[in-house]
Amino acid sequence: MLRVSCAAALFFLAAPALAAPIPPIGPVNICGDVVSQSWQPERFVPGKPGFSGSLGHDRTFPARFRVVLQNYRGIDASTAQRINGYLSMQPAERGEGAPRVVLLLSHGDARFLDGAVSLCVEGFRISGDEGGTWTRHTTLSVTRGPAR
Repeated sequence: MLRVSCAAALFFLAAPALAAPIPPIGPVNICGDVVSQSWQPERFVPGKPGFSGSLGHDRTFPARFRVVLQNYRGIDASTAQRINGYLSMQPAERGEGAPRVVLLLSHGDARFLDGAVSLCVEGFRISGDEGGTWTRHTTLSVTRGPAR
């Protein structure tokens, strides 16, 4: 019996792992006041041989903004918590006091959100697996404030 158990354990440990997709979010429409934003250039990540899903393949993450919104509208607190769970590990971004939501928004122009005080994102979606989290949206509308 012990030999059978050991053989079964070795079989499962030696079998290739299957990709585990994250439960998708969206499409949702989100508006809010910009607390902070930073731009990240396009980034290439080599695949890890022997892994399934996107982790096993070379992939390129597009240039994007990391935006923190407060006074958000269009989603409930539960959805905001799920989004933050996928996109932010930083408690300060998630909101210490006022509820916040973190978004990753693909955009090639590093200056596009200069002066942004609020924004609305339509059709925001999140998907992914152990190799990465992918976001996309259909429309991004920006309200700019006076130059500082």
